[in-house]
Amino acid sequence: MNVTANHPAFNVSYEECSLSVAHGITLISINSILCVLGTFGNILVCVAVSINLRLRRPSNFLLFSLAIADLIVTMVCEPLVVAILAKITFVKDCAANLELLYKITSRVSCAASVVHLAAISVDRLLAVMYPLGHEIMMQKYGLKIMIIACWTFSLAVPVISAVVPDSFPKAFLGAGTFAASYIIIIVSYSLIMIFLIRLKKKRRQNKGQTPSVHVTSRVEARVACTLAIVIAVFTACWFPLVITLFVAGKPLVQPQGVAHMWIRTLALSNSAMNFAIYTFRIRDFYEAGSPLTGSRCEEEALCWLTEMSDLG
Repeated sequence: MNVTANHPAFNVSYEECSLSVAHGITLISINSILCVLGTFGNILVCVAVSINLRLRRPSNFLLFSLAIADLIVTMVCEPLVVAILAKITFVKDCAANLELLYKITSRVSCAASVVHLAAISVDRLLAVMYPLGHEIMMQKYGLKIMIIACWTFSLAVPVISAVVPDSFPKAFLGAGTFAASYIIIIVSYSLIMIFLIRLKKKRRQNKGQTPSVHVTSRVEARVACTLAIVIAVFTACWFPLVITLFVAGKPLVQPQGVAHMWIRTLALSNSAMNFAIYTFRIRDFYEAGSPLTGSRCEEEALCWLTEMSDLG
């Protein structure tokens, strides 16, 4: 079976669409676990922000929106990948239709994630440098502009990719999205670091005094540090896929081969990690992080997110 004739984008043949049973079962198991854990964690974040009045702050709604992007991965992309892996492993079928659907949804979710990280970086910059005016600014118009811009751009990426001529190097759309977002992230965190260095010098010059604006900036800086870890983990998970598939303008690994599937799994695993990052960054929640069920689980989760809100 050669799928090239019906799906030119997937230039792979029957012989190339195969995985060993060992690799296939391992990948299916990992992606299934990521699907369940990631969905649970991201839904928990969304529910907590929605029902807890103390969490209804602009910065937390950016995390809520990011969790929605992660849910697209865990509830749509991951099941598609599991189905694709099952077909390739046990039926030796390239699953071209599923692969096409996966590519569309993964482009939306990936673009949404990286653009949200850029927006969160800008939010942290404003919170650290202008702690007194940040909340008012975000409540009035900042949050709406950021969320609308993030999702508009994310949905535009697959649409543009579908309408541009085949001669256009579509791989550069994904690479361009990453590049533009990371420029914003790098600039934002560079300015945060410069501001914190200057703030430290001012504190040394005013020993014995703790102006409220300085205290607030330090608290916001702690939150910025946690989100910097989120960005670093996202980079570690997604850059191998971006480099191997997009940077050179052509795939550096065999599409649907063993290496490609492992790199893809690494990228998708990021959507199940943010919840864990927040947990390990907040000691009290980590110590209470034994398996919880029922209302106790919800209560502990709300306490954790409330603490995160207090830090921000």
